Amino acid sequence: GIVLMLVAFWKERKAILAPWRNTRDALQLILFILFGMIGMQYIYFKAVAVANAATATILQYLSPVVVLIFLALRLREKPRRIDIVTICFAMMGTALVVTKGHFTHLAISPNAFFWGIMAALAAAAYTLLPAGLLHRHSPIVVTAWAQLIGGLLIDVFDPFWKEIPHLDHAGWAGYWFIVIFGTIIAYSVYLASLQFISPTAATLLDAFEPLGATVVSVVFLHMHMGFAEILGGVIIILTVAMMAMATPHGPKLEDRSPD
Repeated sequence: GIVLMLVAFWKERKAILAPWRNTRDALQLILFILFGMIGMQYIYFKAVAVANAATATILQYLSPVVVLIFLALRLREKPRRIDIVTICFAMMGTALVVTKGHFTHLAISPNAFFWGIMAALAAAAYTLLPAGLLHRHSPIVVTAWAQLIGGLLIDVFDPFWKEIPHLDHAGWAGYWFIVIFGTIIAYSVYLASLQFISPTAATLLDAFEPLGATVVSVVFLHMHMGFAEILGGVIIILTVAMMAMATPHGPKLEDRSPD
């Protein structure tokens, strides 16, 4: 948060306080910080901790379906036939991932399944909540405030200095890689993309994340994934691709989404 705020101050000095000058924008930013930024970061890492990186990322990738359902309810419009089909395929893919093809019981713990679904909800909130802000303010400014205040709020409840991990050089290298590339750059670039493309299209391009997480987990962490899990992950990813290809200019509902 501090690093990104310095960048925002350097590039957008005159606009750094702009989101706080309007009551509506300030309230929307606070909601984004609480339910988007904090939720996205904490819940995803919690899902990885109780499950594994591949499973958590695949379940999180259900977020476009959550966005679709939310907007349909919010705008009180009946889903199109293609929307219903994609939701059914997404549920099928999820069932394969969490049961490994044995539909009578979960192959992952209920705790892991819960946090995986919560990660999808948090990712959907991260996409939906800042929509109006990003049309009125710089993505760097919005992200900087969200990460700075979000980090401070987390430290209030769980100070980072209470339990500093004992890491070797490789561990610290991985830690800083997550901070720089996985947090500062990734979150800023994703929010910036929402200025130019629809949330669903952005998530489609983000398809490399679950694929990358799966490949890294299998190749470097020696995690075993069965045929059913791989098939389920592929179905979920193809489902999102189908959603985006069915609406090249962004989903009909998203075009009318409220600020």
